[in-house]
Amino acid sequence: MFINRVKKNYLFLKKWSKRENITAFRIYDKDIPQYPFAVDFYSGAIVLYQYERSKNNSELSNEYEIADQLQLEEVISDLKKYFVLNENDFFLKVRKKQKGLSQYERENEKGVTRVVNEGDMKFLVNLSDYLDCGLFLDHRKTRQIVKKLSFDKNVLNLFAYTGSVSVAAALGNAKSVTTVDMSNTYLKWAESNFKLNNISNSNNEFIRANIVEWLDNLTMNSKKFDLIFVDPPSFSNSKKMSESFDIQRDYISLLKNCEKILSEKGTIIFSNNLRSFKFDNDEFSKNFNIENITKKTLPQDFRNEKIHQAWLLTKK
Repeated sequence: MFINRVKKNYLFLKKWSKRENITAFRIYDKDIPQYPFAVDFYSGAIVLYQYERSKNNSELSNEYEIADQLQLEEVISDLKKYFVLNENDFFLKVRKKQKGLSQYERENEKGVTRVVNEGDMKFLVNLSDYLDCGLFLDHRKTRQIVKKLSFDKNVLNLFAYTGSVSVAAALGNAKSVTTVDMSNTYLKWAESNFKLNNISNSNNEFIRANIVEWLDNLTMNSKKFDLIFVDPPSFSNSKKMSESFDIQRDYISLLKNCEKILSEKGTIIFSNNLRSFKFDNDEFSKNFNIENITKKTLPQDFRNEKIHQAWLLTKK
């Protein structure tokens, strides 16, 4: 069942990806409940994500582990055979319930990288060293939205990760792009993505900062931005932060701080991947026109429609 579905999906997506010049996409997204995996394609390489099952009955846990291992071996064998993969083309990662920023921490130091295409954009991905590879595939359409909205705008990308949204803004002919993240590793990665796309740094800035504290220290007299992209983690208790961050608890103060540095008629794109997240329109409807753009941002290669949520807030 599993490999037949993979083949069917891949043959369909292969035509679409070639037409759009997309070389990184999701082939399989837990399509079959008995096979809780995700399969991502990166320029010929395959990343297999195994989702950890919950084992409530300890007496059966050993049986589950044996069955899971046999199934995993079957899946790996089928994928390697179908895609003709060697050891530098196949990577297994396990999705567990994450705490804080653990999904962003380095797990290995093999340094297996690839360059992938997304239309006219190029991105560096690291397939071996982190749980995530450096490019959120579910935000492919979001990057296109940012690109279209960025023309002649001062753009701010918060919680920027490896700067893919910043690249989209720059290639959308933004007046300037400011990229802010707490990790020096990811900021350097973002700069590498700029170089890969031949983007000059003359009007662009990379800032290492705790975003919450950085926003708190800005004032009404600070530089104004026409477009702000905000895609925070659901929760963070990083050692670099004096206090924990919880998206449901803290999003209102976060967005109101963004509003302080938003230009007249400016726009905020706000996204997060907390499934239970609730957005209170009443908190922002006085000053903003609000549109839930989640459906517009979901790419066709993702079966999971709850992979993220997104809103467009345009200042009245």
